[in-house]
This record gives sequence, structure tokens and C-alpha cells, in this order.
Amino acid sequence: MPLSELLPAVDQLSHQDKLRLIHFLLLAVAKEEGCELESVISTPQQEGHELEPAVDPASENLLLKQLASTEAVVWSPYEAHEAAQKLSDLLVATRQEGNA
Repeated sequence: MPLSELLPAVDQLSHQDKLRLIHFLLLAVAKEEGCELESVISTPQQEGHELEPAVDPASENLLLKQLASTEAVVWSPYEAHEAAQKLSDLLVATRQEGNA
């Protein structure tokens, strides 16, 4: 299913189901990255296709410890001098083209 078809369906989810979807996606991405996180937040219902909470404190603590031990890389523009220089060069080139 293309993302363009999926997004309207996600928009119609309840707040709680959106949070469960985020959790599902987090686990899927972690698995793709080679980090096996245990799914403890939800289990599917038989007919309703909705997710039902299935959290016990020990499992929740295990998940939190696993998440705490993983490393997340977040890009920040701070200390990105090369990116700033490239942007500056692009702005100068664009300005020169506009004045030419």
C-alpha cells in the first residue's frame, strides 16, 4: 500500500491507536537496525482489528531498559560548519544568478 493511501487511514485512528502505531513502527525500525526489542505494548483483538493493551510492569521495565540502552542519532545544525558553508555558497550563487 502506498504511503499516500496509508496516511488518510492513519488520520482516522484514535489517539491511542496512533500511539500504538508509533510503537509498532519503532519496533519495526529497531528490528531492521538489528536491535531486537520485545513487543509488550499491544496484542491484536480477534475481530475488531483494534489493539488491546497488554502491559505488565516487568515487561514495561524491560522495554524501557532496552530503549535506554539503544543509541539514537539525531542530526543538529549546530556545529555543522560544512553544511552552513554549502548553504551560504548556494545562496550566493542564487543571488548572482538573479542579478546576472
